[in-house]
Parts: sequence; structure tokens; C-alpha cells
Amino acid sequence: MNAFNLFLRPRGYITLGALAMVSVSSIAAFRPRPTTLLLSSHAGSDTLVINQFRRTRLTASVLDQYGRNTSLDTAVRYQQISGDRLDLSPGGELHCSDRREARVRATLGKLIRQVTVRCRPVQSIEAASWIDMVVGDSVRDLTFVAHAPDGSAETELRGVITVPDGSIVAAKGTTVRAVRAGQTEAVIEVGNVKTSIPIVVYEPVASFTGHSQNSWLMAMRVELSRGDTIITPLPKAAFWVTYLSKDRSNVPPTVELLGNGSCTTGDGLRSRRVEEGVYAKYCRAQTGDRMRIAHGVIGAPRVHGTVALRMMW
Repeated sequence: MNAFNLFLRPRGYITLGALAMVSVSSIAAFRPRPTTLLLSSHAGSDTLVINQFRRTRLTASVLDQYGRNTSLDTAVRYQQISGDRLDLSPGGELHCSDRREARVRATLGKLIRQVTVRCRPVQSIEAASWIDMVVGDSVRDLTFVAHAPDGSAETELRGVITVPDGSIVAAKGTTVRAVRAGQTEAVIEVGNVKTSIPIVVYEPVASFTGHSQNSWLMAMRVELSRGDTIITPLPKAAFWVTYLSKDRSNVPPTVELLGNGSCTTGDGLRSRRVEEGVYAKYCRAQTGDRMRIAHGVIGAPRVHGTVALRMMW
């Protein structure tokens, strides 16, 4: 109150009026106003690839002079100005039923933005049914094909790949890297379509025996010349045995169970699909049983790979 009364002196009327004018000007200067219109998550991009097969809505980002998002994105209006005819509403609702490409203008007052819209709809994704990996191996490309509504392969994709348990498998782009033994999956999302690839990661071991039941995914690397044979002991357990070749052009070695146990191609409850080039059997080993891994006298001079056990105990 005392501070305010100081401005009531005769010369204070001018001072107060001047301060009031400065105050109004300052408020006007700092009031947020839309200055930038973007139609992509990357500033400066002038192309939008749309993989959604169902109806979707073009989204804009309206920024103020401080680079902050405003709530004016729903007020942006859209108009096609050239190219293939698009099913596009003024509010930005778009239906890409097939491959098309057109130039679109977005406006908000005096703000104008032009982009090229590429309709590349994806109706389905075909992916590998299973991936086996070993800790320490190099990164692995995820194998999948996105199909357009006409069945052809679509290569212009904008999507995301996630791994629910990043402590087992790390994803980067379209590749994955084994971190530790365990089982997870890679989830692939493109447009409105989503699929997943189960991934099993094995722990490298020098022998299959002498491990606790916590070690349920084990892999032993093998390298055999023509005529070579490896015989290794097995624990009394039930397990899947899988041979993972480093060179898919080579015929894998023979993998046999020696002893009183037996192997089949199924566990009696379900069939297991495996990736092309991977050979698997379900085995029940008894005490004292061993595994024989042999490379014949014909074929590749040497074979490199991994014999992996998925213990069912």
C-alpha cells in the first residue's frame, strides 16, 4: 500500500501512465501466438508416408513463437492441390485404400504448409515364426514383409519395433541383439497392423551338464571337419535340441541321442514351428545318456554352428 501511494504525487501521474503503457506492451509481446505449422514429426520434412489401411487423420503441430505446442491443431484445414485423387476431408481425415501420391496444402490463418502425401497402405505383415539367438552373437535382422492390399510387398514403411523385455533383447531399427538368456518377442507395428516374433536367447556353455534348473536355455558351439565326431554328456531331463548353423548353405551335422532316452519331432502337446534352416527335435534323456554330433565324410570341408538345448526339465 505504501509503495503504491508513492505514485500519487503530482509528477507520479505521468510515471504511472508511462508504466501502464509499458506494461500493456509487454503483455502483448509475451502473449503466445501461432507462428509455425508442421505436418511431420521431423521439422522441415515435406513428405508424409501413410501406411494406415483404415481411415486416419492427418495431424499437425502448431507452435507458438517460443517453440511450444498450442491447442490449435484441430483448426488446421487441408486441401489437395495436385497429384492422384485422395479421399481427404477439409478436417484432415484420409483414407488410403491403395498406392497414391499427391500434394496437400495445410492452412491455419496466414500459416501455410505444403507436403507430399504418399499413400502406402499395409494390410498385413508376414514375419518369421520364431528366432533363436545366442548371447554374444552379432546383431540379427528381423525378417518380415509388409503386404499392400493387392498382395504386393510394400517397402516404404513408417512404424515402430519394440521389445517388451529389453534386458533380454535390445532392438535398434529393424535389428535385434541378444543381451542375456531368456524369452521375449519383437513387436512390429506398421500403420494399423501389428505382429510379433517370439525370440529365444540361449546362454553359451562349454558343457550341458552341471547346471541348475535356472539355466534352461543353453548353447554349445561346435566346429567339425569332415569325419569329425563330438560326444558330450547330457543331464537327465526333457528338452528341445536345436542346431543353429552359421552357414545355412551347409548341411547340418547329425545330432543323435545315445543311451536309453528318445527323441521325437513333437512333445505330444503341440508342434513347434521353427525358422527356415533350423532343425529341432524334442528329447527325453535318461541318466548317463550322451549326445553325438557328427559331420560326414562328404559335404562342406567344415561346419560351424551351435547345438542349443531348451530345457523343459
